[in-house]
Amino acid sequence: MISAIKSKLKPIIKPIIAKSKFYLDLAKFKLQQDKTVDFEFDTLPKFDQGESFDQLIQKLDIPTNLPYNLKEKMEFFHANGYVVLEQILPEEQLEGIWNQIETIFKNHKQYDIEALAHRFNGQKETPIKDIPFEKLHSIGTRINDFHDNSVLVKEVCAHGNLKPFLEAVLEKNIAVFQSLIFKYSSQQAVHQDFPWVTTNIPSHLAAAWIPLEDVHVDSGPLCYYPGSHRMPKFNFGNSGYLFKSGVSLMDPEKDFTPYLEKTAQKLGFKKEVLLIKKGDVLIWHGALAHGGSPINDHTKTRKSLVVHYSSLTAYNKHRYATEAEANPEKINNVTFYTNTRQPELKNIL
Repeated sequence: MISAIKSKLKPIIKPIIAKSKFYLDLAKFKLQQDKTVDFEFDTLPKFDQGESFDQLIQKLDIPTNLPYNLKEKMEFFHANGYVVLEQILPEEQLEGIWNQIETIFKNHKQYDIEALAHRFNGQKETPIKDIPFEKLHSIGTRINDFHDNSVLVKEVCAHGNLKPFLEAVLEKNIAVFQSLIFKYSSQQAVHQDFPWVTTNIPSHLAAAWIPLEDVHVDSGPLCYYPGSHRMPKFNFGNSGYLFKSGVSLMDPEKDFTPYLEKTAQKLGFKKEVLLIKKGDVLIWHGALAHGGSPINDHTKTRKSLVVHYSSLTAYNKHRYATEAEANPEKINNVTFYTNTRQPELKNIL
């Protein structure tokens, strides 16, 4: 009888104990005076360790016709955590990418390429063929890792005008970690990328935001806090500066975003809004606080390609792979690993 009662009570008591432990750990954590952490200095890219920009540039293969002053752009990026490289990508390639997207949307029943649609399938990555047509065109939808499927996207990610800057701020050998395609603004709350977009070395991360059309002020443009990449990192509790579901004590929306906004205000960092043209590229530091502004006019799209880059030192295999790839694909000496979850979809476009 007693064992039967214990057996019935166990599934009831166990979550209560787990929840009590969580709140006890949270209370202890909040009593700590120092809740901030930071990247380990020895793991930082040489750019962030203070190595001479001239020395870094000497190690790179710089095209003679690079359409910007690399050292000046590096200096701006170092101070502000972002930089805009003006008119460095050909319009025909950018239009070609969106033409591929439109083709996929129109014929979505034929494609297993994964997307995330707002308020559909529990916000899980889902094959496009299983997502209703109207959802694909709705605000909040995005296509994940389209570079896995499109040679054209890979060519843009590895473009000769883009690669030298990324190599300067990361290291000479770089890899594409992740890509996202948006039709509308993400309207995402202010955040930093490194707690979620994680490699073996969290500080080895940079992102490129590539508009596929001119950005309109009412389309929910990107916003960011210049200089915020130098802020003390937020401590999620139990997981340090990285967020781990089920482990971290602090909440991304309730705790992390307010921390970023309050700290930016305290340190005098002022929010700016990005309005750039098709052909421009914004590059931001993995620790820059940024987000998507609200859409004021829902008839306005904000077509864009977002690419996350890392170094080969930090990212030596695809995040879904269990072992290193023998001969990963390289375009313009930028590495693209095979998505082991969907290898049959590699370069289908």
